[in-house]
Amino acid sequence: MTLTGSRGAESTGADIIVVGAGLAGLTAARTLQRAGKTVRVLESSQHLGGRVWSKQVDSYTLDVGFIGMFTAYPAARRQFDYDALDLVRLKPSAVLRQEGGRAELVGDPLRDPAALPGDLSAAALTVKDRVVAAKLAAELLARPAHELLNGPDQTTRAYLLEQGFSERSLERFFTPFFGGLVLDRQLETSAGLFRYYFRMLLTGDVSIPRAGMSELPRQLAQELDVTLGVTVTDIHSGPDGVSVQTEAGDTLHAAQVIVATDPNTAARLVGEQPGAPRPIARGSLGSTYLHYAAPEPLERQRRLQLGALPTGQLNQVFWLQEEFPNRVPVGHGLLIVSVWGVPEVDDATLSAQVLDELRPWYGGGVEQLRLLSVDRIPHTQFPQPAGYAATLPGHTTPLPNVFLASEANSLSGIQGALEGGEKAAAAILGDLEVLSRPRGA
Repeated sequence: MTLTGSRGAESTGADIIVVGAGLAGLTAARTLQRAGKTVRVLESSQHLGGRVWSKQVDSYTLDVGFIGMFTAYPAARRQFDYDALDLVRLKPSAVLRQEGGRAELVGDPLRDPAALPGDLSAAALTVKDRVVAAKLAAELLARPAHELLNGPDQTTRAYLLEQGFSERSLERFFTPFFGGLVLDRQLETSAGLFRYYFRMLLTGDVSIPRAGMSELPRQLAQELDVTLGVTVTDIHSGPDGVSVQTEAGDTLHAAQVIVATDPNTAARLVGEQPGAPRPIARGSLGSTYLHYAAPEPLERQRRLQLGALPTGQLNQVFWLQEEFPNRVPVGHGLLIVSVWGVPEVDDATLSAQVLDELRPWYGGGVEQLRLLSVDRIPHTQFPQPAGYAATLPGHTTPLPNVFLASEANSLSGIQGALEGGEKAAAAILGDLEVLSRPRGA
């Protein structure tokens, strides 16, 4: 991997320029380079991975943005060497934090036997809910995963009620579990997406590289020429190829360009007009991540914890030191808290609000938590309501020889980004086999 700073952006002998070093851009670049193309990747930030990265604060390694990956993702299995990533597989269960901080444990007792007693007593699911869940799991396992994304669509809420789940299960289990994953407390997200993610959980694990999520983009970028700190402001396509204008005033030329930024930036760069029938810009759902250090852990819970209250800011809570002792000073605790949206308050106020919500969990122990970092990510995912797939954009753009590699081509998240990168490269290479691969496959 060749990483250069912005001063390396004045010239390029590349056949193809990729704008954006997130998972989509890196996947496209690596695919093209392995096919014999000369590729240059330009990234506006000072790190690889887009919303999938890690950083060092004091002696702690913090993940920012996506804090786990489904190992069953088909595109992840194609693109990553799991052994080299040294994946730590999280337990297939979660703690639901109810009123007053009360904890209910739910999960897969076959893969996490220690969860069985708590799972049987959890009030979030009725006996009927458990029977319906078992029946649904069997039905989903009987079909290829990608088929679950297709067909007539409806909201996840309507689908779950139609299956026979109780209103209580929707509020106390499915909203924190699936709603927290797709940032949708109303469960208006496509039922196809719910089925797909449920299938991913049934056939794989949620895993994190031992050294941090940055290992994902680092592995993809090993063979590539990437220049950090270069912001592309304009792209022009003409008979002699494509020119790329940077914020520093440089003009770079290539035969073809792949735009692999976030969808909203990509829409602007390719000149998408308002009202496009298959828009690249699809709106944004944000998240905020707070990391806290503790002189010692306030609990030894190894499982992901979910805020199950219908109000409040807590979404996901996870103590990292139990599974990742290499990422904290010996004996210390490291807590990551994700909250819904991007609250419009300063960091100190937000942290005070979060600690107030954690107080029923840990009592006076919250006073030991020292804020390390607050990371606000306005575009964590795009909304994926029922029927959204019918308007997804393709990989060509209004500009000749400019292609789109994006989660916006498929589904928001790691699978969609990797898939978008694969297919953008296939569009340039004329690889019909990859282009014809179903969404989610």
